[in-house]
Amino acid sequence: MVTGFNVEAEQLRSHAANIDKIKQRFAKVKSASAHITADTQAYGKLCGWISGVLEGRHTDIDAVIATVERNLELVAKELRASADTYAAADQDNADRVRAAGGGGQ
Repeated sequence: MVTGFNVEAEQLRSHAANIDKIKQRFAKVKSASAHITADTQAYGKLCGWISGVLEGRHTDIDAVIATVERNLELVAKELRASADTYAAADQDNADRVRAAGGGGQ
């Protein structure tokens, strides 16, 4: 039976940094998407309609990407806050153990 758990604050911070990297990738996708325009000349006369379809879709996708970016930002923020909370609790507990053992602070 599990009676406790161990949380490494640095692992939480590392995970938050990885989340930030993923968010940066979405920012690059969004930036690239901004260059799609309804330019019928880009595909020639026969396939000019494609640019209009792409522009409409990228506008919809931009909204989804913005939501994902915001969610990733929130996750990273909360992971860092959790890491800080665990680190503070660990330090507080270590201080209490030292004080109880006569080691002071």
